[in-house]
Amino acid sequence: MDAGKKEEIMLALSQVIDPDFRVDVVNLGFINDIDLNDQGLCLVNMTLTVIGCPIMGTLEEMVADALKIIDGVEEVKIEYRWEPAWSVERMSPYAKAMLGLS
Repeated sequence: MDAGKKEEIMLALSQVIDPDFRVDVVNLGFINDIDLNDQGLCLVNMTLTVIGCPIMGTLEEMVADALKIIDGVEEVKIEYRWEPAWSVERMSPYAKAMLGLS
């Protein structure tokens, strides 16, 4: 995947707002890695705040909806990485400011 397509995908992901925190998944530090293969499969590796996050399904739908409108993305698959665990340090300065943590 070229840098331009990766930037386009990250921009789309930055429009996915976590319903609990009301900050996007990129600034919250949920996105570990993304990949788009030649067949149009976009693989998103994420870490959420807790295993069994009650809004996991909602976030999966929101991520898929945001990415499927991108040219070349035919399918979205989300994988989770739980180690290392998510922590506040993963958040951007913007997210910390929005949540009153800075």
